[in-house]
Amino acid sequence: MSCKVLFIYPNQRSESLVPPAIAIFSSLLKRDGHSVELFDTSDYDLDADEYITFKNSQKNKVAVGNLLVRPYESKADSMRKHTSATGDLIKKVEKFKPDLVAVTSTESTFLLAVQLLRSIKKFNIPTILGGVFATFAPEVAIKYDVIDMVCVGEGENAITDLANKISAGDKYDDVTNLWVKTKNGNILKNGIINPVDVNNLELPDLSIFDDSRFYRPMYGKMYRMMPMETHRGCPYKCTFCNSPSQNVLYDNATTGKFFRKRSIDMVRKDLLYLRDVMKVEYVYFWADTFFAWSNKEFDEFCEMYKDFKLPFWCQTRVETVTHERIKKLKDIGLHMLAFGMEHGNEKFRADVIDRKYSNKSAVDALQIPHQYGVPFTVNNIIGFPGETRELAFDTIELNRQWQADQMSCSILQPYFGTPLRRLAVKNNYLDPNSICPANSDDTMLNLPDFSPDQMKGLRRTFAMYVKFPKKRWKDIERAEQLTYEGDKIWESLRQEYMSTYLNDSDTSIQEQGNFNPKNSDNNSSVGMGPSTSGSI
Repeated sequence: MSCKVLFIYPNQRSESLVPPAIAIFSSLLKRDGHSVELFDTSDYDLDADEYITFKNSQKNKVAVGNLLVRPYESKADSMRKHTSATGDLIKKVEKFKPDLVAVTSTESTFLLAVQLLRSIKKFNIPTILGGVFATFAPEVAIKYDVIDMVCVGEGENAITDLANKISAGDKYDDVTNLWVKTKNGNILKNGIINPVDVNNLELPDLSIFDDSRFYRPMYGKMYRMMPMETHRGCPYKCTFCNSPSQNVLYDNATTGKFFRKRSIDMVRKDLLYLRDVMKVEYVYFWADTFFAWSNKEFDEFCEMYKDFKLPFWCQTRVETVTHERIKKLKDIGLHMLAFGMEHGNEKFRADVIDRKYSNKSAVDALQIPHQYGVPFTVNNIIGFPGETRELAFDTIELNRQWQADQMSCSILQPYFGTPLRRLAVKNNYLDPNSICPANSDDTMLNLPDFSPDQMKGLRRTFAMYVKFPKKRWKDIERAEQLTYEGDKIWESLRQEYMSTYLNDSDTSIQEQGNFNPKNSDNNSSVGMGPSTSGSI
């Protein structure tokens, strides 16, 4: 007898790509004879009435207040779903009759996941939550009445063991990596086992996603785009990211290492599947630091990929960039590159963010891509613990020293599992019970020298400060003010900016058109879920 597993992907941004984790889990489950279906909220215009009902039932007003108000963002209007997300989920459950409901979420989509699960609670189906939030805040997630189990760490073994036990009618409270809520309310906390061999996984079952989910714009053209995992985890220790905590988690609990690189042979096997079966036109390489190869591995990848030459997007760090590497990748299909700069003050960046490189080296590195015709985007963050508005201007000044094709400015979200969250709680900048919202325009932090309104004002004018000449900075400063007059000035400057620096009038000036297929909530490569394969 097989187990029917319904995956729920509570995604609020239709620009994000499909998560490889769910596709891998589907393959593993089908390999064992189980049935799998998916409910994906990515293309829903999430309903205001559902939002209001849910908001009124929650204590975490700050987080929930920004949960469902993001408008539908896809420019492909034909993909929009106007029906109720919870209503459609109920219909899906009634038709499929699952034996298990598995949800993968980040912290920013967790409350949406709770809302969806609450709508089907009457069916009394066992539920499991996986992803970065489940991995780093299991004690928070398991308290919700709609969640029966959470997966701490990777989920490939957990989801298959769980489904096998359910189908056999066996007890499943001993499945590794799971916290299981018993009928009397006790929590059984099973241990974490060694990380999976990423070179011994099934091909991802991308067929469970609607075909429309594969079409995404990239630099002015629509492509059939799909993700592919090359690395799991990251060797670096940025404090806004929870990959370092994932490394520590596995170092302490297992004999294995969380950061792993897939073999070039396995990467080639996946690419053949994407090209020949899924008819991919553009590859998004799912890795926090794509250049985290040895020179030998890098050359092997280039030699292999020249047989495909599909355009691709990847992200890396400035320390990893060389002329030779950019030239080699450009010759085989590199279409766009993303860098995380995060902060422009060397000392602050080293002491608070644990990124130890000079501004000169960053400027030098970011002169290289354009020499080979490779456009690039630079991601920045403001609102770090201990930051001031004046310090944030060091980031603006540094961004003025290169000509990025796109840029983004985000306000820090102190996610569970990140060192910066622990620092914020320690310094009383953050309520320890807070759950970060989906809205990256806001902040959960109460910093003594950088107010929320200052952060929001600077975020919306960040690109203006970078691109406009300094003689315009007085006007831009007035546009930072979140007042009627400030909004009028900002709108006028926005129109000028768009007509001067951007071709697409629909592009957001705050992200300057930055398309982030990963949408990882800065929870890079942590556990299974939207950030990376590996967690439920």
